Amino acid sequence: MFTAFARGRTQGMKLKSSVKDRLVQWRRFATSLWTLFVEKDCQKSAAALTYMTLFAIVPLVTVSYAMLSLFPDFAGLQTRLQEQLFSHFVPQSGREVQEYISSFSAQAQRLTGLGIAMLAVTAGLTLRSIEGTFNAIWDVSRGRSGVSSFLLYWAILSLGPILLGAGLAASTFLLSQKLFLGGEEGIGMMAVVLRVLPFIFTSIVFTLLFIAVPNCYVPLRHGIEGGVVTSIAFEIMKYLFGAIVARSSVQAIYGAFAFVPLFLLWIYMMWMLVLAGCVLVRTLSVYRAATQGHRHSDLVAILIVLWQMFKRGRCGKPLRERDISLLGIKFGQWRRLRDVLQGHRVIAQTDGNDYVLLRDLNAVSLMELTGWLSPQWIPSGNPGNLKGFEWYSEVESRFANTRGSAREQLDITIGSLFSDALEKEEAESRGAGQEAGTSKNMENEIVEAEGEDDAAVTDKKKNEEDTGGNLSVLGKRNQRL
Repeated sequence: MFTAFARGRTQGMKLKSSVKDRLVQWRRFATSLWTLFVEKDCQKSAAALTYMTLFAIVPLVTVSYAMLSLFPDFAGLQTRLQEQLFSHFVPQSGREVQEYISSFSAQAQRLTGLGIAMLAVTAGLTLRSIEGTFNAIWDVSRGRSGVSSFLLYWAILSLGPILLGAGLAASTFLLSQKLFLGGEEGIGMMAVVLRVLPFIFTSIVFTLLFIAVPNCYVPLRHGIEGGVVTSIAFEIMKYLFGAIVARSSVQAIYGAFAFVPLFLLWIYMMWMLVLAGCVLVRTLSVYRAATQGHRHSDLVAILIVLWQMFKRGRCGKPLRERDISLLGIKFGQWRRLRDVLQGHRVIAQTDGNDYVLLRDLNAVSLMELTGWLSPQWIPSGNPGNLKGFEWYSEVESRFANTRGSAREQLDITIGSLFSDALEKEEAESRGAGQEAGTSKNMENEIVEAEGEDDAAVTDKKKNEEDTGGNLSVLGKRNQRL
């Protein structure tokens, strides 16, 4: 009984410790998420994107309608698509906003070629601003080139309306099945599907936004997780926004113009949510390195990165962003080291957001690399404002001697350091292969020898059996005689 009690107590302590560790991990993750959100100044970015959205919403709607009109199956869905979008994405005051945007879009469709070009430029600038904000969250120094950015924007402007139109067509089909099919069970299933379908398409839109817009590699799993979480938060925010507005006095204060501040506030909250989702995906990607990364000094970390680039460069392969996180180097530390290496033109960033060596490492000494990371402790010479300190000359002379001895010890290039290490590594691998081959041959010889011994023993037993059999036959003959 006492043993069972002790075992149960031990299991309870383990469970309590596991729950405590899990809570600590969640707290660290939430802290990392909030720190990155504040560091990237997402509140100001959301305000800027809200301002851009006011100018771009009519061009975007106009281009979307033009794309839908190219497909006969989606003909006549513009009005219903408007109703679905504004009822789904704009709670409260959506009716007034829909009427104004429909009026503006109808007028925009009658513009000349120059006006349409201006609308397209406005929509493109808005999408470029969104891409720049996402790249800033992912710490991508440069955006896409002209052709790739054009293809991305064209895909968003073309596939977005098509995806929404497909969702609306699917909803219409399911609704017709619900109305015309008999049976309460079928109607109940259709009701569930109709309720879940908008959430699924919203999750897909957010996922594509988080994966396709940043000019870097985004893990698909993290993008899906971020899209689903953002969709759930969006549904909660829409419900709370509608409930608060319904109980507020905005309508009584602003009257017929109440939809203007409400619409602005909703756009701002939407962008805050989208940027928070992007930060979530980014945090999911770097959290492993941020929590499990080793506490390397800057010099050791930068040598690890250069070593990987050196080895990959011999095979013509770049170093990817996720490979750096797998090395255990923390994200903030890598960002600082990357700026140093790019500032001295040692590495370059490719269009795919990978990193390659730009400078011959045989031209960079270990002393020079140390100087990039650690500025000079004591300035050389004796500045005039330090003449009153009698101790400074002694300190300066000792550091001067230290710099001289350090220069002698660190006067080796990074390229020669890595080349020697690579030769030793290859020699050790060859030696290990030879040892493995020798041991394998010895094992084969032992097996062959054992096989020969077994064969000899078998032959001996067989001869003894034959001899015994012959003797027994002779004995039987003698008995008969």
